[in-house]
Amino acid sequence: MTRATSFVTAVVSCCLLCTPANAETTIFFESCQIATLLDSGVTSDTISSSGYVFTYTRDKLFTGGTGQPIGRMVRVPWPDGVEAQGITTPPAGQTDQKARINVRRVDGNVFDLRAFTARLLANTAGAGGAIEIMPLLNGEDAFADPIYFDVTGYYGHEFSYDTSPNPWGSTVLLTGFDTYKIALYVDFAMVALTFASAAPADEACCLPDYTCAELTLANCVSQGGTQQGVGTNCGCSPCLGGIPTASQWGLVTMGLLLLAAGSVTFRSRIGAAPRQCQ
Repeated sequence: MTRATSFVTAVVSCCLLCTPANAETTIFFESCQIATLLDSGVTSDTISSSGYVFTYTRDKLFTGGTGQPIGRMVRVPWPDGVEAQGITTPPAGQTDQKARINVRRVDGNVFDLRAFTARLLANTAGAGGAIEIMPLLNGEDAFADPIYFDVTGYYGHEFSYDTSPNPWGSTVLLTGFDTYKIALYVDFAMVALTFASAAPADEACCLPDYTCAELTLANCVSQGGTQQGVGTNCGCSPCLGGIPTASQWGLVTMGLLLLAAGSVTFRSRIGAAPRQCQ
């Protein structure tokens, strides 16, 4: 048995036998998930959301014949997904022109890429196409070659993969790494992603002052907050306003009593018999 075969066998065994039962699952993309811009590079942007960091390519130096960099239109904006654009006009010294998305956790812990749905933003039917995913651990490639997922089709076609056995691609080996590099030779977007990790993830936490912060359970409790549950974030689980004070409740009660009294008086006047003129 070759070293490569042994490594793959070990990884598969780990996937089937060693995956933590208490793994926390995070699913993208929901309309309420908020993305925070971390960095804007010459041909890429980096954002964070729900404990994960996404770096994706943008064709910012595209001129469109104008002679000035105008970039290209984004067709799948957040939170509909994450779009990666091929670099048609690379900066000096850059030879890589593929559309790329790199994903890692904010805390640097390992996680699994359980499932994804990719949408083509260009045609690959003529030449054929495959998304390449290379997992990394501590900065080192996990395999000699990336894992391939067939995406041969036309603009707008979507392709979904998970851990199920599939001759066109399976995510079963994408388990226990700290970074995943995803690439295709034409524009594409990830429109659904499912991650799982045994590490405690940030969750929406309602603090005593009724603000929301995304914290681990331990940090939330230590600050006197109330955790909103696994997979929540402040965009999807905003904290409600404060409970009214006793004086505020008194004003509300008085207003309701006055309203009720006015209603009774009005009804009694309407129901009274008309006076006779003398």
